Amino acid sequence: MGHSLRLDEWARGASRLHRLDARAKLIAVLLFLIAVSTTPPAAPLALLPIAALFAVALWLSALPAAELLLRTAIVLPFPAFFALISWLQNGNAASASALVGRSYLSALAVALLMGVTPLPEILRALRALGAPAVLVMVLQSLVRYLQLVVDHALRMRRAALCRDAGALPRRNRQSLWHRASGALAVLFGRSYARAEGVHHAMLARGFRGDFVSLHPAAFTTRDWLFLAGSSLAIAAARLAPQVAL
Repeated sequence: MGHSLRLDEWARGASRLHRLDARAKLIAVLLFLIAVSTTPPAAPLALLPIAALFAVALWLSALPAAELLLRTAIVLPFPAFFALISWLQNGNAASASALVGRSYLSALAVALLMGVTPLPEILRALRALGAPAVLVMVLQSLVRYLQLVVDHALRMRRAALCRDAGALPRRNRQSLWHRASGALAVLFGRSYARAEGVHHAMLARGFRGDFVSLHPAAFTTRDWLFLAGSSLAIAAARLAPQVAL
């Protein structure tokens, strides 16, 4: 929950990347992910030019680099587990390390995108680029419902702390699981009721199955230059190791 709230806070910045159109940033990230995923698995050093390109983007974003790197490291146990299995089966340490490196770079790219672009703009960019309306609507509804759950969870936690829930006598801690399950049921029950109320309010205001932006974005010359420059830079970073060989 803290990670999501922190990304929302970062997305309200005013750096050079923040001011770009979400569609340009989304296309650039997709190209970056393609470059990362197509690097030779037996050559982890081929990721270095791509990692350098990400470092430049991180500098332009003006986000706290150390915090972003640390928060994104939460994904490392998953690729590390599969890399360990691959290393035990094949004995190829280079391929295993490349798996971890590609996964971490991909996660960093997505985190950077969300750190410089509000989530509603990312979803609108997906819709503008031709993503199915049903898929975008499901994503929007899921995100909004999760935000309701997080909001209610934080409120319930604050209320519990005000009642000294963290300083219960030892004899009362034996029923901790029963109280936790009851709180979880209340959390989802209230969140569902609030989400249903929000849906009825949206229908009363003329909702017809798609969100309409009051501030439609326009692709400017700056966005075209960024997209062209980032595409060339990504292609060069991806092909540089092959040219060197």
